[in-house]
Amino acid sequence: MKALVTGANGLIGANLVRELIRAGNQVRALVRPTSDMRSLQGLDVEIIHGDVLDLDSLISATQGCDMVFHTAAIFSYWGDPVALENLAVQGTHNIIEAAHQSGISRVIITSSSVVFGSSNRPLVRNEQDCVDDQESAHYVFTKESQERAAFEHADQLGIELVAVCPTMSVGPHGYRLGPSNGVIVSYLSDALRATFPGGCNIVSVKDVARGHLLAAERGVAGERYCLGSENLQWSEIHKMISELCGVSEPSWQANHTISYLAATAHELAARLTRKPPLTTRTQARMVGRYYWYEHKKAAELGYVPRPARRALAEAVSWLSISPHISRQVRTTLRLSREVYQARKGMEMEEAIIGEKR
Repeated sequence: MKALVTGANGLIGANLVRELIRAGNQVRALVRPTSDMRSLQGLDVEIIHGDVLDLDSLISATQGCDMVFHTAAIFSYWGDPVALENLAVQGTHNIIEAAHQSGISRVIITSSSVVFGSSNRPLVRNEQDCVDDQESAHYVFTKESQERAAFEHADQLGIELVAVCPTMSVGPHGYRLGPSNGVIVSYLSDALRATFPGGCNIVSVKDVARGHLLAAERGVAGERYCLGSENLQWSEIHKMISELCGVSEPSWQANHTISYLAATAHELAARLTRKPPLTTRTQARMVGRYYWYEHKKAAELGYVPRPARRALAEAVSWLSISPHISRQVRTTLRLSREVYQARKGMEMEEAIIGEKR
């Protein structure tokens, strides 16, 4: 199979490219001309420049491909909400149109588990649920709009569309620090070691990549599949990070007010440094909610994710030597054996993928 991956240099895209290569597929990676290409360095992929908002470039990119994986998106609670929605909705509309014009019958789009909503109690949600909190972040409604428009357009054109909905995906090859790996970096950068109420579902981005392939091979057109792993309290997640990194455990729990004030300070600093903040006021408003989901439907396709602790160990092993963690913070870390084992395992995986050139 020859597959086109949009957003191939992103966290999910770069791991999906590796999974496709590992499975013996040819990969064409669609990236912008100005994209950071470090995540694809050394891989046997065909690089093609284009933009999901440029239909002509997508028609050219899809020619000769058998399948399209549309991962291009901005996972962010910071920035221009109009641009965010335009990229998600119009970009997805364009990729479906391009697939149709190139004779490709099946498209896999990367959505998000947030389209199933969240709860103010520790309840587990699934693909039958929807957003019921009208104060949700704009990102949530953007992903909801993306899905709805995508399924409608695919149905009109007779395209087999499957949506995969990852939970909080952590792991290697994310050179743009998003909210997922940002969870780890934020805790390690916090001298006060605060945690907060609520919880989320943590999953390895490598399992998310595998889930994309399973959806392509076995997923039912018109359906969506949650790709997650374990549901955890934030205090449990932060405790795992502290144990893996050899830093102190959470010493106190921040409430909404403190979280909001801290996020405001991060946003002010971001305006000065011109770098995205580690946390935002939008995220602070999410404090106390439970983003807990089940992946039973994906499991029926053969999806078996690794435990959250292993996912975090692999993420830490990559982040600890990445540009996302400062030298000052790095000197405070005492990485556990689990992290070094994870790093060794990932180095072996990279070597195997490299041999497939």
